[in-house]
Amino acid sequence: MKPDYSKIYIALTEPEVQGNIGAIARAMKNTNFFNLIVIGTSFLDDDAYSRAMEAKPILDSSIFYKSVKELRNDFDVLVATSSVPSGNLKDYRRLPVEPERFWKDFYDPSLSTCLIMGREGDGLRNRELSLCDFFITIPGSQEYPVYNLSHAAAIIMYEGLKVENLEFPEKEKAGGQEITILVNRISEILEKVNFSRHKVPATEVMLRRLFSRSGLLRSEFLRIMGILRKIDLGTAELKSKNAGSGSVENEVHNSKKPY
Repeated sequence: MKPDYSKIYIALTEPEVQGNIGAIARAMKNTNFFNLIVIGTSFLDDDAYSRAMEAKPILDSSIFYKSVKELRNDFDVLVATSSVPSGNLKDYRRLPVEPERFWKDFYDPSLSTCLIMGREGDGLRNRELSLCDFFITIPGSQEYPVYNLSHAAAIIMYEGLKVENLEFPEKEKAGGQEITILVNRISEILEKVNFSRHKVPATEVMLRRLFSRSGLLRSEFLRIMGILRKIDLGTAELKSKNAGSGSVENEVHNSKKPY
């Protein structure tokens, strides 16, 4: 099954060099992508058009956004890109997948997907990474692992082009809004069981990435929501019983550490 290119967008975050916009548009034309988003600027100049060559129509149809945050409500899947992964397993924002693995294992043509390229100077900020479902990084030399923006985009899109002949499951996947609902529901329950508030943001990022990587089916989403409802009701009942018996601690609240 071919990727649904109509549902895949390439977003450039506050590009500093207009020529990079044109070069990326040209790479998009080479690899069958045609939806371009530009964040943080509202114009394209002659340099962008001269570098685009035969891809000028892609520039003509560009969509402009003010911030990365605005993308969250418009796409099921947001994919961050950066040259700075993390070896810290607790830093869920920067646990990477390579481009080839993303397209083969995690891309779903039934879902709208936006690949977000970072700034030329300092990439994507942590708060922007936290909004994303996946984090792609491209392996490179230890001495100089940072790719030029247009080169990085071309590599990622080329890997996407290679998956055209792969088959994808036919079952309906949970969309971005459903994953958000699920993560928010878990957060509500964590708040009720005295989960450390300062750990909630990182936990939410971890859960979103986990559910996105798993290819969560809609039927699984509904089943998990039902389980969470039972847990919530059971927790409330247990808390009520212990409060009535005068007990200060119970099985839900007997530990200061959430995990």
